[in-house]
Amino acid sequence: MHTKKHSIRNKIVIWAVGFALIIALAVACSSYVLSARYLRENQQQSALTNIHILGNDLDSDINTVLTFSNWICLDSTISNYLRTVDRSYLQDVQAGKKLSLSAWNHLNNEFNIVGVRNAVTRVVISTPSGTQFLQCVSGGNDQSVTDVPMTIMDTSFFDDLITASNYKWNGFYANPLSRGGNPKVLPIIRPIYSSSSSALIGWVYMDIPISVITDSLRSFVLTKDDALYITFSRGITYRYTGSDLVKETVPEGAISYTLPDTGWTLSYLPSRTALIDRMRSYQLLIVVISLVILFAGIILSISLQHTITRPVDRIITRLDKIGQGDFSRDGKIEWDNELGEIGRGINNLSENVSDLMDKRLLDEKARHDLEYQILQSQINPHFLYNTLNTIKWMATIQGSEGIADMSTSLSRLMKNISKSTEDLIPISDEFSLVDDYFTIMKYRYGGTIELDYITDDELLLKQRINRFSLQPIIENAIFHGIEPKCSAGRITIHTYRQGNNVIIDVTDNGVGMTADAIEEVLSGASQTSTEFFRQIGVYNVNERIKYTFGDGYGITIESEPGVYTTMRFTLPFSAPPEEAFL
Repeated sequence: MHTKKHSIRNKIVIWAVGFALIIALAVACSSYVLSARYLRENQQQSALTNIHILGNDLDSDINTVLTFSNWICLDSTISNYLRTVDRSYLQDVQAGKKLSLSAWNHLNNEFNIVGVRNAVTRVVISTPSGTQFLQCVSGGNDQSVTDVPMTIMDTSFFDDLITASNYKWNGFYANPLSRGGNPKVLPIIRPIYSSSSSALIGWVYMDIPISVITDSLRSFVLTKDDALYITFSRGITYRYTGSDLVKETVPEGAISYTLPDTGWTLSYLPSRTALIDRMRSYQLLIVVISLVILFAGIILSISLQHTITRPVDRIITRLDKIGQGDFSRDGKIEWDNELGEIGRGINNLSENVSDLMDKRLLDEKARHDLEYQILQSQINPHFLYNTLNTIKWMATIQGSEGIADMSTSLSRLMKNISKSTEDLIPISDEFSLVDDYFTIMKYRYGGTIELDYITDDELLLKQRINRFSLQPIIENAIFHGIEPKCSAGRITIHTYRQGNNVIIDVTDNGVGMTADAIEEVLSGASQTSTEFFRQIGVYNVNERIKYTFGDGYGITIESEPGVYTTMRFTLPFSAPPEEAFL
């Protein structure tokens, strides 16, 4: 007994400590993974927000320059200057100078008003030949070359940019209008077309110094191992070093944002060092939490030893006594806790076990009595079949063929009712059941009712239908359709295929049905009158079809009062093996 107690205590300690250790490890691992993911996502989200703000500001500045460029291409004063300046100088030099001065004032005013002076070093508008041009220079005239238009047209990028269908960004180039080529510029060249003839009348050149881009990027604070990249629409990428832009490629893992107006892309590679530094503090917190959980597990194991071991020993002792046949109540195991509830349950069990055993014996006896009564209540209908056969032969001998036919039909019908358990049968078998029933009804009504079958395809007779589905419909047609009409009647059963469905229309020329009567029949409020078939009325037949084949199938009713009633069966068509193979 001492060994068992010692084993239970060890198991409690092992389970409690092990469980606490598993929880600690699970918490540590999940916390580490979740915190790492959270820090990484937070870092990426913060970086994405920053480059969104930075990109939108830069995009706004460049968009102002593009708007100014579009204004130049569409302005009527500029267009008039480019169309007429060469001719004006040929006709009258003073008139040409006057035209040039007026166009320059117009351009310079717009240049100062729209606010592109800080973003553009120079604006040059020239005729296609370069003989006449206008220019605005921010910060004063720092021209360092004499033939400005020709210098621009001789650059490597001029032809590529002026023939592009839209703004094209090929990266930074040495300043063509500065002797030293500095500072590097981002050139913009667009053709100017005549508004009336769409002929090329000139071009505009603007250069965005590299400082405009670097000044915008300077607001983004970089650490020692993160990086910021800018990619132009041609796929040319520069890395921002803090003061300059150097050609590089964007590494994997970078977060990117495409500027909506210019199509440039800002990419940011977050700092791994900063992420690791933040993870260390989380790791320390995770270790502390894991130690606390483990310590709590040890305390819990000690508490469980004192709280559970002794009550469990008493409960085990009580169970041993019950096993030996002592069903008396033991109040010592009914403590004011969960184990006390178990003890009370054991005491209640011990007091009631004899009653339960007696009750089980009584139940077994009752079950055997019920089975015996069921066996007694089962009547073998074999003698009924023999009797009906005897009546049939006596009627045949006496020449009463109607009685013989009715006896034969009734015998077959009773045999199907009492012995057949198959739910789905071929339509041809169901027609045979209908024939047996109709034979009886035909003699009952003196031959005033007729039944016709129309089958479009004999293969349809092999399709399956719920047993005793058509009989209630025929009964309905006779009792509620033809009989109230007080005249001869005809019932037609038309079987045909419609798509993937088999349709059976049962039509009578009786009194017909109103819409309310149709709803009453399909809802089950109206049933047939015969005792057996009351259980398989129209509503029951409809529900059995839906249960067997699905809600898409069943019975629908069409009727015209005083003319006809058609009850339409919709069943699924199953192709025979040879037809399915073909």
